[in-house]
Amino acid sequence: MSFLFETINIPFWFIVFILASATPLWIKWYKMGYKKFRSYKSDEELKSEVLQKATDHWNTNSEFSGFADSEVPKKKKIKKDVDPVKKQNIRATLKVLAECGETGVLPKSISDKTDIAVLDVNVALQYLLEKKYAEVLNGSSGMKYYLTPLGKKYCTNKNYI
Repeated sequence: MSFLFETINIPFWFIVFILASATPLWIKWYKMGYKKFRSYKSDEELKSEVLQKATDHWNTNSEFSGFADSEVPKKKKIKKDVDPVKKQNIRATLKVLAECGETGVLPKSISDKTDIAVLDVNVALQYLLEKKYAEVLNGSSGMKYYLTPLGKKYCTNKNYI
């Protein structure tokens, strides 16, 4: 201790303060460690304790086991109600896409052919993209929309082609 006091000038009251503030933490650590070592149980005691907990858990949940056997009814998908005006726009957009076939169509040209606003045509095209009836490719003249095989099948079933 004399070496420490000779090399670094630390007041005695500061050392007492440090030890006094750390003492509660040391006591807490001692109690936690002591509880771990004090509660040491043999393997047989641990096995019986685990088995007891498992049987208790089984007994509390056994009344609900009948629910696991029954089938849960599947939920039906809720169809979105599409506005009649939007339906007409989508139908007209599909007809124009079907007429153009492999060449692709710009939204502006769909708007010109059907007398529908460009914004409404874009809404209809977004709906067709969601349903996978149309696909979009970015060309030099702009975004061109094409029918997918699913869209072609739908258009032939509805006699749009």
